Amino acid sequence: MTTTSDPSLGWSIGVLFRSWQEGAAKALAGLPHGARGFQILATVAHDEPPTQASLAAHLGIDRTVLTYVLDDLVEAGVLERTVDPADRRVRRLAATASGRELLAELEQRVAGAERELLAGLSNSEQQLLRSALCRAASQIHGAAPGHDACSVVAEVLSTTRP
Repeated sequence: MTTTSDPSLGWSIGVLFRSWQEGAAKALAGLPHGARGFQILATVAHDEPPTQASLAAHLGIDRTVLTYVLDDLVEAGVLERTVDPADRRVRRLAATASGRELLAELEQRVAGAERELLAGLSNSEQQLLRSALCRAASQIHGAAPGHDACSVVAEVLSTTRP
């Protein structure tokens, strides 16, 4: 049995992604680096303080680019770098108290933008879409079960739903 590819999948993903980017940009206005800054802040705030290298690998961001983004987030007062007690050459990242407060607000805004984006789907269809996308992304990314961005998103969604 032969399976043919569906060209509408790429188109659909592209449309959804561009719309998500537009909604997220509005929701995240004022945060350095917008969606990328949000992704970094959410990952750092919801996990044990990662190293810069592990954060770059997890999010798929070039380490040199990440340094500039982190500098701006530190300057904005939402992240801080600390020396790893086990290896003074390594820096760990943590959200500041104001960063965690801002993140809670931003998570609400992004959740609202995502509700608008997926308004044409029932709640069960939205959950199914999110779950399928997270599984596919985790398989590609090679994330360990229970320690991936999808679990962070699921946690955020469970606390931000009305």
